[in-house]
Amino acid sequence: MDHRPAGLARLTVYLVLATLTVIALSVLSTRGWLPRRGPAAAPAGTWVSGNPDTGADSPATPVAAVPTAGATLAGGPAHVVLPTFTPLPTPAPGTASPTPARPPDQVGILAGHWQFDSGAVCADGYREVDLTQDVAIRVRNILTTAGIPAEILPEHNPGVPQAPLLGYRARALVALHADVCDLPGYSGFKVARGTHSTTPEQDDRLVDCLDQAYGAATLLPRHLDTISINMTNYYVFREIAADTPAAIIELGFLHDDRDLLTGNTYQVARGVADGILCFLRGECPARTRRWRVGATRTGGPRRARRWRVGGNDRPTRSRSPTPAPGGRARGPRPRRRG
Repeated sequence: MDHRPAGLARLTVYLVLATLTVIALSVLSTRGWLPRRGPAAAPAGTWVSGNPDTGADSPATPVAAVPTAGATLAGGPAHVVLPTFTPLPTPAPGTASPTPARPPDQVGILAGHWQFDSGAVCADGYREVDLTQDVAIRVRNILTTAGIPAEILPEHNPGVPQAPLLGYRARALVALHADVCDLPGYSGFKVARGTHSTTPEQDDRLVDCLDQAYGAATLLPRHLDTISINMTNYYVFREIAADTPAAIIELGFLHDDRDLLTGNTYQVARGVADGILCFLRGECPARTRRWRVGATRTGGPRRARRWRVGGNDRPTRSRSPTPAPGGRARGPRPRRRG
């Protein structure tokens, strides 16, 4: 018996059924009635990797299903929440201003000639650097006890700017020096700041604080006549940061003031520390007379005539005629009449 016609008929039925199944699945899939197979959907508002040019998911494309009109899912109509991404506001040109860097909290105490040379050397071998280093250590300890961080800074070759002074930033910097030993008859101290300071008001206040506090602690007179260009054009002022208030103080003369500087060093350091604390606390002492370095003349640089009211360094200058030899007052010659 030949079974080929029956088998051929059965195969034809199978093909027809398969064709109908494919058509039905295609229709259902087109209308969204069948779930699509693929990678697990990411939560709304998250990003997945990919390339936007190839049609795959990309960092610039959020994963979210786009609902089709009239589409339904099992359990009811579809509710798809599209993620929204709000870009950060762009500041208008010229409105954003960088926050200025805040100076460190420490105070710099520069021990003159330390780690560079000896400074002035007296006949008995005593060196300026021995005094400045001793005073700097005491000043640092006094400030640290008062809650003010302080550090001791060395000197270096003035012709080669280098760390730590190059670009140094602090709440204040005070350089300690002392005058030479070979000037008998000279006594006193002096304080100065840089001529070309970018913060002259702060530097002047630091100078005034040091001037009054050091004079009160040591009872030394002010020796303003010997403020020279070496002080006002001190190389350290040119190397440190422009916003660091700075001053230089000559503690005294190593000849006539030697006993005070070496025998009562704590009072010397106390005067410097009190001046720094006065500046940090924002106190405003009375202005003191200063020299302005300019065209020099015999006896010292030219003075800028600024006086402290009620101070003891006002020169004694009388406007009244002074008696001349013979008892006659010396004054303006009277006019002849007629």
